[in-house]
Amino acid sequence: MTVAETIFEAIKTREIDHVFCVPGESFLATMDAFYGSDNPRLISTRHEEGAGIMAEVYAKATSNTGVCIVTRGPGLTHLSIALHTAQQDSTPLVVIVGQVPTQVRRREAFQELDIVEFVRPISKWSVEITRADRVAEIVDKAFHIACSGRPGPVVISLPEDIDRSTRAKPSVWRETNAFSPSVTEESSKSAADLICKAKRPCILAGEGILRGNHSDKLVHFAELLQIPVITAWRRFDAFPNSHHLYLGGLHVSSLSNVLSEPLKNADLIIAIGTRLDEFTTLNYTVPSPRQKLIHIDQSAGDTGGSWTGADLSLVADEGEAMLKIGGTLKLANPEPSKARQTEVAEWHERYVKLTTPQSNRSSLKDGTIDFEGIYYDIVNILDDDVSTTCDAGDFGGWLVRYYKWNKPHTFFGPTSGAMGYALPAAIGAKLSRPHAPAVAFAGDGGFTMTMSELETAVRLNLDSFVVLVFNNNNYGTINRHQKREFPGRPIGTRLKNINFAEIAKAMGAEGYTVNSNEEFAVILQSALNAGCPAVIDIKVSVNSPGPWDGIK
Repeated sequence: MTVAETIFEAIKTREIDHVFCVPGESFLATMDAFYGSDNPRLISTRHEEGAGIMAEVYAKATSNTGVCIVTRGPGLTHLSIALHTAQQDSTPLVVIVGQVPTQVRRREAFQELDIVEFVRPISKWSVEITRADRVAEIVDKAFHIACSGRPGPVVISLPEDIDRSTRAKPSVWRETNAFSPSVTEESSKSAADLICKAKRPCILAGEGILRGNHSDKLVHFAELLQIPVITAWRRFDAFPNSHHLYLGGLHVSSLSNVLSEPLKNADLIIAIGTRLDEFTTLNYTVPSPRQKLIHIDQSAGDTGGSWTGADLSLVADEGEAMLKIGGTLKLANPEPSKARQTEVAEWHERYVKLTTPQSNRSSLKDGTIDFEGIYYDIVNILDDDVSTTCDAGDFGGWLVRYYKWNKPHTFFGPTSGAMGYALPAAIGAKLSRPHAPAVAFAGDGGFTMTMSELETAVRLNLDSFVVLVFNNNNYGTINRHQKREFPGRPIGTRLKNINFAEIAKAMGAEGYTVNSNEEFAVILQSALNAGCPAVIDIKVSVNSPGPWDGIK
């Protein structure tokens, strides 16, 4: 086999449907190996950041490994945002980067970059292939490392002469089953003892629940113990939001938000499949010294050895852990007190009240759009199966407050907070979940960063594909920070108005403009039924209130 054929077979064997790239002369043979193949299908994008984000979301949506291929130098540096996103989101990603030929390495040849060193801080493993007869071994190891323990991005540097080599050593590809350490009877009993002693336990659910497809097991575990559930930062779809034990998701406003009270009030936190990042821990204040912590995760590096430590660290498959601990607790038959049940019910009622938009669809008195009215229409038009993607920006707070995710793998947003994510993420989600509509939520600042990928969506003939652009001609989040820190001195945040509806039409998509609440619902329905990608340019004010303003 040639090296290129070996790489192609490695991807095909793992039943990866889509591979994303920006074409480059450094990996022409690997591209050629995809000629005539619909599965896996090679998809060219407009920018390496877009290719990486699409692959990252493909991995999240399918619980498989994402793959993208880019060229050296500028191609890799463009990709770095997607690598950082995959690292912080624990997303399994294999990236193949074309490199200059081995005979000119370290001469600063055209676009040469030390790929291995460049990506070391933002990858789980990086390696350069220097011998064609070892390509099968290295690619196989790359997929294994990307998926095992705490998943993450792996980068393979592929020199141009190796890419074109016919000297690949044949290999028997194996479907590897990697098992996590198992929960022992002793550790299960220790967890059960801590839970039985707790008066106010609370479950904190993260990416591991989604990655392992454990949402149903989490529901069973929570119901068995009648323990309330809070989802980690941007992991809102890990637990059905309509469930009576759900108390909300953690986000940037949680520090001052009343919805974080159950987590602050808990005497035991059961963290399942989460790395306890800044927003999930309310700026590293939870768990406090007075709170006990059980931390369950497949990665030893993310349990017990984190910034807070843990009273009980279980390195195990999250689903197996919940089943075994639940089985032990059945024998103990713990039951929360009536006072605790009442407290949880009141918290859930408060959550529902604060996160249900009212039916007022009228624009505000000053003529500007009322965000709450917009979200009333959104939550009443979109169903539970829709894939939603979210960019960074103030507009996203409204989505987090009012939208309800009741099915796993229906929300895609980066914990890294990278702008430009929503549009390419929606493409990755639509390809992975073709039966479901895909709706991207973006601000004008973030949307313009990857706006070129709209052509990719048009070229792929994606339907029921809608981008909502909340357009305030501003970098709104930074403008808000400026108002707080340097009132009356805005600088660098004002943007010129862009007619996104006309740009969408020029790219072959449908384009709509919304200037008032009264017209939004009809336009959203029209966009969903357009039969092609659609962009809705929603004109909002830079002075619009924040989603949690006035709530304590």
